[in-house]
Amino acid sequence: MRNHNDLSLSQAIKDGRLQGFIAQSEAAGIGPADEKEVMETLAKTIKQSQSEDLTSRSAYADDSTEK
Repeated sequence: MRNHNDLSLSQAIKDGRLQGFIAQSEAAGIGPADEKEVMETLAKTIKQSQSEDLTSRSAYADDSTEK
């Protein structure tokens, strides 16, 4: 369970405090992420996000989706 004082990953990135986030995670017993698993998850997430983004716009008369 997270403590309300814990630094979130998004906040650590925003504040430039990744080392603090890493130290906090290691102290909580969370080990390093598996690089292959992270890359696969990112690829799926990016592909899904791009797919959803494309379906949310209507094409212009010239068939582009540029705004």
